[in-house]
Amino acid sequence: MRIKSTTSSILAAWLFFSIPNAYAENLNDIFALARKNDPEWASKKQKYLGDREKLEQAFGSMMPTAELTGNWSQNRYEGGSTALTLDNAIECGIANGTFPPTVGTDFIDFLSGCQDDAVGFTDVTEDFQKSSYNFTATQPLLRMDRWHRYKRAQSLDNASKAELALGQQELMIRSAEAYFGVLRSEEELRLTQSEEKTLRAQLTEIKNRYKLGLLRDTDVYELQAQHDIAKAAVIVAETAVVNIKDTLAMLTGKDIQTVTPLPKDIPIEPPQPAALSEWEEFAAKSNYQLIASQYLVEAAEKERKEMKAAHAPTADLFLNYNHSDSSGSQSTPSSDLTTIGVRVSLPLYTGGITSSQVRESEHRLQESRYNSELARRNALRETRQFHSQVNADVASVQARLRAVKSNNSSLRAVKAGWQDGIRSMSDALAAQRSVYQARKEYTIARYEYIMDTLKLKKAAGVLTPDDLQTLNTWLDSPSSQTVSTILEEEDNFLDQVDDIKFERELKTFDDEKKAASKKQHKSLYDAFKDWRDSE
Repeated sequence: MRIKSTTSSILAAWLFFSIPNAYAENLNDIFALARKNDPEWASKKQKYLGDREKLEQAFGSMMPTAELTGNWSQNRYEGGSTALTLDNAIECGIANGTFPPTVGTDFIDFLSGCQDDAVGFTDVTEDFQKSSYNFTATQPLLRMDRWHRYKRAQSLDNASKAELALGQQELMIRSAEAYFGVLRSEEELRLTQSEEKTLRAQLTEIKNRYKLGLLRDTDVYELQAQHDIAKAAVIVAETAVVNIKDTLAMLTGKDIQTVTPLPKDIPIEPPQPAALSEWEEFAAKSNYQLIASQYLVEAAEKERKEMKAAHAPTADLFLNYNHSDSSGSQSTPSSDLTTIGVRVSLPLYTGGITSSQVRESEHRLQESRYNSELARRNALRETRQFHSQVNADVASVQARLRAVKSNNSSLRAVKAGWQDGIRSMSDALAAQRSVYQARKEYTIARYEYIMDTLKLKKAAGVLTPDDLQTLNTWLDSPSSQTVSTILEEEDNFLDQVDDIKFERELKTFDDEKKAASKKQHKSLYDAFKDWRDSE
């Protein structure tokens, strides 16, 4: 048996290393893939990068602004001429009796006398072009609302940083849950398969003994029922493995079939420091959800000041330069105008909108304060819960290990009593189920200890990638033993029967009885031929 098991292990190892795509990912590899490929984490990073642009926008509102505008137009003038030519003036003077002008008469006065006379004026149609450009520069001098908006953006940026750090901690938790979930489900599958195989071998033996008249029908029925339940449990466990691997693939963006197992000799220790008060101090200072809520309170206070500043006067320094050109005789010729000054504005009344916005900001401030208090209480509650849970996990792991050993001792005693006729088959099967149940509970306890320890550190705000690195060193341990091989060989009374081959599905005991009842008496030759064909 030992030689055969060793040969199988060597063959499995050779097959493992000979297949190019068969390799085991460790916890660091999983976390690195998650940081690169997890859509949820990528979304949080993009949200942070988008939020921090608000800080740049708020700062830019206090910087100088410059604007250049220009226009070009094609125009047509239709109407009376506004220009008085020399011929028009002579004709007008003759008509009015003022031509030729007397000595000393001003020519402008002579012309002005003809301005209101329509004699000699003609209709004019003229096409001409106009163009202009305007440059304006403004520097805010007194804008208290924009200053408080910038300070609020700083607080919001700090809150976004804390939320991003919290998101990274949640990514570490999800990576560890997916990784150890695969190990846990695979370990439970191995135990379930071992139980089913043991029951299958026992069922074959019991049926043979029944055919010899050594056992009752009830023993066979009971063992058959337990075997059927074990087969169903294997199907459920196989499905659980597939599902958790799908979760791991969704997290990492990669189909991972094998992960590095967890050895049996991992350190199971209480939280360090042991005092709950120290962990609560960590949480009050370092919990990222609490830190984010505190920065949101600051941002709400700045928002209230920003809304109140809408009542205050504003002052801006401005420079304006305007240049215009025209090609027509009926329009203003080329001109340049430069203006520099200070623009002061005093809001008087906005329909009550500003006062309403101030009241709204005060309510938002109270909301953020309540949320911060809720975050503080949640941080302390989670810290206390996981601190006590880790301590309970430490005791549970030790108790579950003792339960594994004691249930094996109980099974050995019950089996001996059943063979001596003083214990029933039901007692033996119940003891056997207890052994496998104790192993599963021990498996669950170990993984719960690991995850609760990580969650305690997250609640206290001290979870870092270094913690995953520490766990990864456990996985890199040279020990290859898992929970299914936790017991010493001499204490293991449920060895798998590797030399029995089941090429066909086992029939139920009722099916075999019905088939046997329909058989006719056969000759020795026919019986031998049937036996040979069945081999």
